Amino acid sequence: MTAQKLLRSKAFIKFIFFGTLLTVTSQSILLLLLLFLPVGISTALTQILHNYLGYITYKYGVFKRAGKPFAYILLVILSWAMQTLLLETIINLGFSSFFAVIITIPLLAIFSFITQKLIIFK
Repeated sequence: MTAQKLLRSKAFIKFIFFGTLLTVTSQSILLLLLLFLPVGISTALTQILHNYLGYITYKYGVFKRAGKPFAYILLVILSWAMQTLLLETIINLGFSSFFAVIITIPLLAIFSFITQKLIIFK
């Protein structure tokens, strides 16, 4: 399957839809937790919840296949490292943080989808 077909697939559209829904939900929960808990605890709890719900959602709602939980955890760690590196690089090139995030999000989403489709939920 070519990259163009992959990115136009029904699974990719579901992936983006559910990813957006999960992100809005987890960030809303983060805002709520920040009213009662320190930042570090709030962000840690939100990340754990977001990634757990992401795995379940992508397993049953997008790819509909048994996945590899350990590979998913590695993807989460790799994505975090890639996001950090990309943001720092783009910002160090003189661009705003906002622009850096706007550029980074689609790159990470495509990387995550392809990794999950071809490795985690193969």
